[in-house]
Amino acid sequence: MIALSAVSEGGSGIDMSRPRFLQAAWIVIVIIAISSVLIAVPAYAGTSESKPAVTRIIWDSYYYGGVPEGQVPGQWQPFASIDSDREGAKAGEELWLRAKLPYQNNSTNQLMVYSYVVKPYEISLLVDGKPVFASDKLLPPGFISWKIVAYEAGASDQVLLARLSPHHNLEKGFEVWLGGTSDLALKLMRTEAPMWAGAIVLALLCAISFVLYLLYRSQVLFIYFAVFFASIAIDLTVLWGGWQYAIRPESLMTWGSVIHLNWYIGHASGILVTHAIVGTKGSKWIRNLGYAVMFYGIVALAGWLLFGERVQLLFYQLFYEYISPGLLLVLIVVLFRALKRRRDAEIKVFAIGNVLFVGGLAFGRAVSGQFGLFPSTQTLLTSQHALAQISWTFIGFGGALCCLGIIIIMRLLRMTRLHSTNMALQKVNGELQNANEKLSRIDDIRSNMYSEVSHELNTPITAIKGYVQLMLNGTIPPGETRYLQVIHDKTLVMERMVDDMLEIARLENKHIKFDYELLPFSEFFEHLCSKVQLDMLEQGFVFIWTPLQDESERSGRSAAIYADPMRVEQVVVNMLSNARKFTPAGGVIQVEAKIDESEAMKEKVIIRISDSGHGIIKEEQEHIFERYYRGQAAKTSEVTGTGLGLTICREIMSAHLGEIGLESSSDFGSTFYICFPLRFVDLREQEEAGEK
Repeated sequence: MIALSAVSEGGSGIDMSRPRFLQAAWIVIVIIAISSVLIAVPAYAGTSESKPAVTRIIWDSYYYGGVPEGQVPGQWQPFASIDSDREGAKAGEELWLRAKLPYQNNSTNQLMVYSYVVKPYEISLLVDGKPVFASDKLLPPGFISWKIVAYEAGASDQVLLARLSPHHNLEKGFEVWLGGTSDLALKLMRTEAPMWAGAIVLALLCAISFVLYLLYRSQVLFIYFAVFFASIAIDLTVLWGGWQYAIRPESLMTWGSVIHLNWYIGHASGILVTHAIVGTKGSKWIRNLGYAVMFYGIVALAGWLLFGERVQLLFYQLFYEYISPGLLLVLIVVLFRALKRRRDAEIKVFAIGNVLFVGGLAFGRAVSGQFGLFPSTQTLLTSQHALAQISWTFIGFGGALCCLGIIIIMRLLRMTRLHSTNMALQKVNGELQNANEKLSRIDDIRSNMYSEVSHELNTPITAIKGYVQLMLNGTIPPGETRYLQVIHDKTLVMERMVDDMLEIARLENKHIKFDYELLPFSEFFEHLCSKVQLDMLEQGFVFIWTPLQDESERSGRSAAIYADPMRVEQVVVNMLSNARKFTPAGGVIQVEAKIDESEAMKEKVIIRISDSGHGIIKEEQEHIFERYYRGQAAKTSEVTGTGLGLTICREIMSAHLGEIGLESSSDFGSTFYICFPLRFVDLREQEEAGEK
């Protein structure tokens, strides 16, 4: 923002939570606004005579022309006519001013000399003809300096004379104040403190902008803001000259030249801010203009190091009298064109900030007798108001800083929304990726299904076809019971496979109706295990089952489940069938039932089925309940099946609001669990229902 960067002619954006940050940001903006007013009001108030303890000297007469050393002018003109005395200003290099020093009770009084030097000139003060002050050339142009000097008070009013040479270099400001030491020190504090407060606020904004840049590296606007705020903070710190007393006099010229470079950097960063806000693809020249200003500052510093102060003064005057106003006008035109092209809120706020700054600058110049932005000749009368002009400039600048703070918040909110959108997109992308993986998995399952079903159907079909062919050829006698039994068994295998496929389709589409009833669990479990036990023993397995230890029976209640008995039996038998398939002959298969009361009011009955097979490898454990999935052990051991058994069990348990899963697996076997929500029935009512 070039309008903001031209703040003074030498006086020179969590996951965090959105509401808290906004609140903090608005507090910062309010502090900036208050600081801006404090910066302006004390300085402007100081130009009036509202403080009797500290009085600004009012000149009553003047004299143009040279005077021999050790003498004073003899002819004086009324000070009110100094503006119109153009001929007198040509009489010589010196300007003499005269004023009356009022009588003070103190034996020693203090004079404080303010000077705002753009072009070098000398200041000498005399009280009753005795020299009390002579200025030194310690700083480069563009700085405000002040000096407190003592003089001996007389018994009555005294005469103060000031000699300025060459007087035509007196363009910006020269003031003399009278008062006691403590009163003058208080005035200095009132003048400096608001600037320091503003510098602290700007340093805070600089830190915030830098942190935001670290968080959002794509937003170069934040780093431009950080440099801009840092530059202006330095400008405020050095504006009123107090810093000069913390540095050795012989080092002031070096430090002043470095601060000059900071002024150029402030202008350059302001231009870069403008480009970041209003620039488009075809406006890279604005950014290059900012870099050119920065390069100009480096060349000016190098010129001072190589050729001395005169070159430095040349660069300074050229920039602040011609280049800076020209840049301001160019970028104002750029801003107007940007407003025509796109009227988003950020550009509007930026335009308001520029209007506030330019308005403050123009009003300040109007107060000091200037109109327009290009330099014009100032007389001593108008230069007395030049220090007040800085106050009006900073009032507008404070408003402009508030607008910059709003832009930072707007940009941060936009980045927060973009971040939220990116997070949402990443979440959607993750979901899409998971969906794609599932679809890929389904494709794999489908391909596997075709392969497995084809294989499982082809095996019995091949056997049936072979036996039938042998019968037709007469190789074996027709009607041989033994071979007919084989054909019948193979037909049952195919029928079971088709039934499984039809059933899983009906379960997933909710086309199966369950006949729920309140089922006493202990009786049902004992009956089921007794029926399975004989079959297990015939096939050579050790079958161990543990009945349910229902402690609630002591209190007159019995454990029950609300389920379809046929479907519950189907799940248990299917799980036992799987255990039998993967357990070697003579192995142990165990079944136990327990009541889980770990959660209050959510009691469950858990059936655990354990085998003594070789277990399930870890990579396959998460897939065993998927449709048509068959593990490596099932494929290599020639175990028949389509991979639908566990899927059917899962769907049945889901319909009963229960759970089924793999509890553990190792090289010594696997343990599955089946879990039903538990209910309790009154034993007396159950017995009465049984008698009926």
